[in-house]
Amino acid sequence: MINAKYILKVKIFALLLFVFSIPFENWNPFGISSFFSVTKMAGVVYAVMAILLPKMSFSFERQVFLPFKVLGLFYLLLSLISIFNYNGQNQLSPVNFTLFQNIISYWLIASDLNKRNVNMNKIFLSFTFSIILMGILIVLGIGLGSEYVEGETRLTFFNNNANMLGVFTGVALTFTIYFILNSHQTYGNKVYLLLFSLPLFVNMLLSSGSRGALISTVLSVLTLILLNRDKKYKKMIQYLVLILGGSFLLDKLMESNVMYERILITVEMGSLGERDTLWRDALKIFNESPFIGNGSTGFERRMIIVYGRFQDTHNLFLYIMATTGIIGLMIFFYFLYFHLKASVRTYAKERNPIKLIILLFYITTVIKAGGVINSKLMWLLLALIIALPVKFDKKQIITKS
Repeated sequence: MINAKYILKVKIFALLLFVFSIPFENWNPFGISSFFSVTKMAGVVYAVMAILLPKMSFSFERQVFLPFKVLGLFYLLLSLISIFNYNGQNQLSPVNFTLFQNIISYWLIASDLNKRNVNMNKIFLSFTFSIILMGILIVLGIGLGSEYVEGETRLTFFNNNANMLGVFTGVALTFTIYFILNSHQTYGNKVYLLLFSLPLFVNMLLSSGSRGALISTVLSVLTLILLNRDKKYKKMIQYLVLILGGSFLLDKLMESNVMYERILITVEMGSLGERDTLWRDALKIFNESPFIGNGSTGFERRMIIVYGRFQDTHNLFLYIMATTGIIGLMIFFYFLYFHLKASVRTYAKERNPIKLIILLFYITTVIKAGGVINSKLMWLLLALIIALPVKFDKKQIITKS
């Protein structure tokens, strides 16, 4: 019994460290990130501890295991088509091992939440603290970088591109608003200390220049406030704060040359940062094999022919269409259906909109972000959605492993 408790504590600590370290995954001060990073170390420890506690770590309940099986079917389809289209000259492997790891972590994290081994709020808080640390380091000039895109210099951090930095910040800002609106269900009055992080998050979000992250964040926060159930006088206060916060955001937006100019380009010229061109080319590749797609290897070769190098679609659904065709897209939509169902059920039973908000942020992110099929954060968000309702029983029951 003691060993099981100790292993469980190590396992959950590794999980929270894994979540905390995601924004720092690309940090490579010693040139060894290809085989070692804090994120990889935490992930390995988490997986090993899970194997040592199989009964407490792997959920075979329908709510978690059925989506996992559907996801496994999608992965198998993608791998088989990619192997079939492999010609020995591809730089991409026909078997996406990173995606496989993310699928396993999705199941493990959802299982821990489902079995009440970890509180969802702790995961929210771990990631939020990580972005606060990121913001402090940026203010100190540590890990800071820049990239020149569309005539503008945009902020990067520890080799995370500007768009990813915007997504990280948007997720943390959304979690922070959730904590503040639901202090009685989370950590009490202590969560109001997070108010001091909001100006930091806003500045980071605008400095990233990510229009997509800004849209995802604004939509998520607005929907969170509108759907959050509370007493009338509290709702009035929330709306007042929303108006003040919106005014502050608009004021900072006008001061932010990077974000303001990029939004202006989008409005006046309809520019989507070359995404519209990528989307048209991805659709052309999809039309070549609309039913089963071209696999990641066939897609890679065709994009190299067009652009001279591999280019992601910057749209998850177009990527799935181009690589696995209509069949793969239907399987993936069926997989996402379980998450929509879980989100609606949680809101109906608990009047808690957080899963709907996470799903909204996920959808609005993957339709315009690159490389999200391999994003640890995106798979983490899906795992948070699919697990059992948000309410947490503090009396954990530790069974024999």
